[in-house]
Amino acid sequence: MVLGFVLFWVLVGLAVVLVAMRGGSSDPTPVAARAAERLTLIGVMVLFAFGIAIPALVLANNGTNKASSAPGGVSLTASQEHGRYLFGQACAVCHTLRASESAGRVGPNLDVLRPPEALVLNAIALGRHRGMGNMPQQLYTGVDAQAVASYVAAVAGH
Repeated sequence: MVLGFVLFWVLVGLAVVLVAMRGGSSDPTPVAARAAERLTLIGVMVLFAFGIAIPALVLANNGTNKASSAPGGVSLTASQEHGRYLFGQACAVCHTLRASESAGRVGPNLDVLRPPEALVLNAIALGRHRGMGNMPQQLYTGVDAQAVASYVAAVAGH
């Protein structure tokens, strides 16, 4: 798809260069020459307008309603979306979680562990000091801790 898009615009650019380098005939009629110039100018403007407008629309619509989507067809609530953001800020460095595209090596792989929400809340509140890792306590508190726990419980293993 991207290759086709790039090739299309390379061909359009080459066509514009060839038209510009073409030169005029030795005896053009002024009316016909002006009409051809106008038609060429309109054609180039339309092509470039589509070259800017269509990618801009695709990019603008690509993010619409995608924030509440997670892998495995999981739909996230507003709180869980906030939890995803918070997880990325403090947890993704250490933990592996596919839904956040994190590949931490210090903490446990949450996709394998698939912790329930209560366990995640407990780990956030009390921290964990087992094995190789050292998770500090109270990375988040209150609503933020609840959001992270809800997010992890919803997406882990999907």
